[in-house]
Amino acid sequence: MKKLYKTVFIPALFIVLTLYSQSGYSQCPNGQPAGGTAFDTTIRFSSGVTHKQIKFPKFSPQSGMLSCVKLIVTMTGIIDTSAFENLSFSPITVKRTYNRSDTMTGPGLNPALVNSFNGVTNIQLGSNDGVTHSGPDFYTNSKDTVMRTQMVRTLTDSTSISEFYGSDSVVYNYDINVTSTVTAGGDIDNYMRTSAFVNFRFEYCTCPISSLPVGLKNFNVEKTSATASRLRWEAEAGKDSYYYEIEESRDGSHFSKTAVVNKVVNTNNPFYQYGFAIKANEYGRYYFRVKQRWLDGYYKYSEIKQVDFANPLFSTISLYPNPSSGAIGIKFVSAKAGRFLIQVSNASGRVVVTKELLVVETDYKTMATLGAGMYYIKITDVATQAFCINQIMVK
Repeated sequence: MKKLYKTVFIPALFIVLTLYSQSGYSQCPNGQPAGGTAFDTTIRFSSGVTHKQIKFPKFSPQSGMLSCVKLIVTMTGIIDTSAFENLSFSPITVKRTYNRSDTMTGPGLNPALVNSFNGVTNIQLGSNDGVTHSGPDFYTNSKDTVMRTQMVRTLTDSTSISEFYGSDSVVYNYDINVTSTVTAGGDIDNYMRTSAFVNFRFEYCTCPISSLPVGLKNFNVEKTSATASRLRWEAEAGKDSYYYEIEESRDGSHFSKTAVVNKVVNTNNPFYQYGFAIKANEYGRYYFRVKQRWLDGYYKYSEIKQVDFANPLFSTISLYPNPSSGAIGIKFVSAKAGRFLIQVSNASGRVVVTKELLVVETDYKTMATLGAGMYYIKITDVATQAFCINQIMVK
């Protein structure tokens, strides 16, 4: 009787992924040949795993500019162990069909890297001799390489290269699809076992920072009014394609993009300036830096500069006495005459007093008598909605 045995294989693979520079293929902006920075690791696939996400550290733009990325991927599929034993008392032919497709996707792999194998193996087995795992009725083979193909992918496009810059990870997905069938003219015992591992090697083509044109120097920030400042910097002429991003921060650590300034062309010694104005009532200290960003994703920063915008109400309004024994007063000295809304909040943020005052330029108003504790007094100019917040301690 002819029997059909269907076996699902756990695939084995060996991959070498190398990104490296080729002499003369790509150059730095000043014509110097590119250098290389390598990364090498081996990752093992557990038995039965057919999908895995693999991460590698991105290239730091502070180390230089990427000029090219070359990928050489060698995919090798291996069946670790394959064994068949004839259980019938007449010779048979075992037909093993093995179909496999490996796909790798991720940065720089568009279209994806795909390697496929389709093979049929006919194995002759003698009649069963009553001795297991030996004799002409038994077949075994180990480390059977069924697939080995090398594919090359060279990246010079700025959009592709930009994906390799940063401080996080480059992410690749590797998927394996395997089907296998075994047919024979009689009863057989079959055993299949595989494993998998991936060896990756990265090498970036880089240009040292010293070889790049100076597109950002002498950065400075000056205050032009009580609510505005001007950012200025200089650059050297060059043919590189880049632009600038203005970034601001309130704490000096977390920056956000405020504006984009395009590169000045057809000028020998270009200089740049950008006007910044604070939003209404958002006084305090501001930190600024300029990010020079190339179209291929490379970027570098200027130094950080800071400017203080003082709330004008603080210079004309104060709490008295502070600390206080209970009574709270507000002194208006050369202040703008008009209406002011006063809100007193306790340490938990609950508003305990709300009052509107009509004052002249120099005035003193008693607000309230409070119990011991810490309080916050918000004083708002009703006409302009400008406000300041003072803290007072009641003993």
